[in-house]
Amino acid sequence: IFFGPDLSSSQEAESTEGNFLSAEDAEECSALSDSLSRLRSPSVMEVREKGSEKLKEELAKAQRELLLKDEECERLSKVRDQLGQELEELTASLFQEAHKMVREANVKQANAEKQLKEALGKIDVLQAEVQALKTLVLSSPTSPLGDLPSAGAGGKTPFRKGHSRNKSTSSAIMGTQPDPSATQPIVRECREVDSQLFSDFKAWKEEPTLDRGCCFLERVYREDIYPCLTFSKSELGSAILEAVEQNTLSVEPVGFQPLPVVKASAVECGGPKKCALSGQTKTCKHRIKFGDSSNYYYVSPYCRYRITAVCNFFTYIRYIHQGLVKQQDAEQIFWEVMQLRREMSFAKLGYYKDQL
Repeated sequence: IFFGPDLSSSQEAESTEGNFLSAEDAEECSALSDSLSRLRSPSVMEVREKGSEKLKEELAKAQRELLLKDEECERLSKVRDQLGQELEELTASLFQEAHKMVREANVKQANAEKQLKEALGKIDVLQAEVQALKTLVLSSPTSPLGDLPSAGAGGKTPFRKGHSRNKSTSSAIMGTQPDPSATQPIVRECREVDSQLFSDFKAWKEEPTLDRGCCFLERVYREDIYPCLTFSKSELGSAILEAVEQNTLSVEPVGFQPLPVVKASAVECGGPKKCALSGQTKTCKHRIKFGDSSNYYYVSPYCRYRITAVCNFFTYIRYIHQGLVKQQDAEQIFWEVMQLRREMSFAKLGYYKDQL
């Protein structure tokens, strides 16, 4: 029996062959894909590694720069602190030096003022002594010392003049010869320490104070200061005493001007004015004011001398209180104070010195 070709078997064979080719193609494609993936993978890793290394290098560089900047900042901070410390030390040194110079200048000024006051006081004393001697010589008709009696006959002979003079002229001018017993004796000024007053002064000098309630100053106030500054205008006198105690009183010539002026009238230069303390019309050459006040009070020469006598006393005891009077012993300082008290006593009794 002859059988013809089987069509179904042939179709199966073709289908099987087609399926086989498709499997091979799939394997080739898979291999190619693996090879491509293997080619791509190393390049990405390399890129990542290179990028990471570059970032690490930049980070390290930034850290090094930051470290250098930190060191520079620290160095500049130390320099700043050092300069600030040196500036503070220099400023403190300059302030100390300035204070020292001011203190030395104040001490020198105080010493100069004290020496000037002492010199002026000595000049005033010498001038007073010279004037007293002139008065004594002019008021005495003969020399204080008489001539010795002659060694001739036992009778008494009249005293001769101390200098050669014509007898007729002498008789015409002087008249008869004066009695030798009428000649004036030589008088010298003496002084003696009041023990009680000196004891009070030494107690005050041990612990100087400007309080008027202490024993020594209370006596000076009662005996000298209050009488010296007692005027008919009592309120103004009390204000003057308070200003003298606080060292805020100013006494200046009437013609003094703080700014230059074209011309001052005769009244402004010390003409007749009404004295603010006595109420009398006098030739007021000075005026006073209190502190920074712009109000002036014209004072007569007598009232001005009474005020300056008290001011001189307060100036000297203020120097003692500040410890500026050190070169003298207690008795010398005591007599300086007594001299100032004598000036106040003379002033309150009406004696004063006026500048011509």
